[in-house]
Amino acid sequence: MKQESDNIYLFTGSEEKTNKLINSLRVGVLLQGPQTEILFINKAAQQMLGLTEDELSGRTSFHPEWNVIYEDGSPFPGLSHPVPTAIRTKKPVSNVIMGVYRPVTRDRVWLLVNAEPLLDEKGEIKEVICSFSDITERKETEEKLTWLYQSLEIRAFELATSNAELKRFAYVATHDLQEPLRLVSSFMQLLKKKYEKQLDEQANGYIKYAVEGANHMKKLLLDLLEFSKVSSNKEEFTKTDMNLVLKEACRELTNELKDSEAELIIPTLPMIRANTLLMVQLFENLIGNALKFLGSRKPVIQISCKEEGDKYLFSIKDNGIGIDPEYTDKIFVLFQRLHQDNQTYKGTGVGLAICKKIIELHQGSIWVVAEPGKGSTFYFTIPME
Repeated sequence: MKQESDNIYLFTGSEEKTNKLINSLRVGVLLQGPQTEILFINKAAQQMLGLTEDELSGRTSFHPEWNVIYEDGSPFPGLSHPVPTAIRTKKPVSNVIMGVYRPVTRDRVWLLVNAEPLLDEKGEIKEVICSFSDITERKETEEKLTWLYQSLEIRAFELATSNAELKRFAYVATHDLQEPLRLVSSFMQLLKKKYEKQLDEQANGYIKYAVEGANHMKKLLLDLLEFSKVSSNKEEFTKTDMNLVLKEACRELTNELKDSEAELIIPTLPMIRANTLLMVQLFENLIGNALKFLGSRKPVIQISCKEEGDKYLFSIKDNGIGIDPEYTDKIFVLFQRLHQDNQTYKGTGVGLAICKKIIELHQGSIWVVAEPGKGSTFYFTIPME
């Protein structure tokens, strides 16, 4: 490429060295004349455009084979191309994204293009240096990320809608089903009261089972309603004194603690950011669980808390009947019960599922370490921030 003295190129030395330097660049470089005709092409430009030096030499920015488009797919007007714009305005044009068709490989390359006009002594356009880099891979990544983001937004909306519908269903179902259950229980009891002397032992047993079944179903519905009410509103999170939380939970369990003569070992607990009512419910469920499965020994329940990295690790240890390690994950599943004997161990299998939901809402984890006959220790974490 011939270099004239009034050219503003910053290269020095022989033409061979200059060409070698330009061809070593990873950036595509075109030197174009006043009519946008291509005068020089470096190797990077040839590779990006998929054409040889001979095929590119003399072409203009208006060549129809380029089939240039905007990012949205609409046609890119010839006069809006960076080089014609630089010639028309005599000003540099920077960071224009163009989709250029490659006739040989029959695909499209996305280029980030700059155009720098070179003026003569009279201020007229002499040449234009057009430089560009291949951003095809970046564009593909951006399109994938955009698609993923839109998919996530759609999925999040669907989940929010589904969650709202499920909450509404649980609320309506629990309320609407309680009335027929109440009627079943009431009329069965009236039936027993009026015809008890006329019925045999087996018939009275059937009435008893029906009443107990209706009452158990009512308890299931109330627990399901309680599970659905665990809120996800972060605005309800405030600074919470866990000592007061524990005190309130024990007040709710006053009768159970008194009847079992349980011994509670309680340390000083920290202040955390949490939903206070849910924390009371959490402790009430976990301590109540320890009192329910106490076995034959006097219950001893030990509560502890320590800092572990950026979170607090709480534990509630009991000396009850314990759990087979095989079932330690199962107990946190809604309506999963290890003991089907409702007389000895009453419950619906909702309490620990509620605990899990509360902890997940607080961005923590909950698990249990237990051994049959040697008690259980429930652990849960709450982030410090």
